[in-house]
Amino acid sequence: MLSVMKALWRRWKGLAHGIIRAQNWLIMVVAYGVGMGPVAFVMRVRGEDLIDRGLGDLEGETYWLSLPAEEQDIRRAQRPW
Repeated sequence: MLSVMKALWRRWKGLAHGIIRAQNWLIMVVAYGVGMGPVAFVMRVRGEDLIDRGLGDLEGETYWLSLPAEEQDIRRAQRPW
């Protein structure tokens, strides 16, 4: 009887794993379709740039904004942030 119960348990675990894989796939498809799809469509229609690259030189190699140099002393070295 114990061997039959073990076999049933192993088959149930396999079935449950398959059901969960299908459920996760379905949930991710719905989440993308309902959440990310319309947002991406609206942002593309509006033409907004989410990365905010418009602050610097648009023709430059990088969008890095340089910070002003701060005074370097021992107190600044002890407090790096």
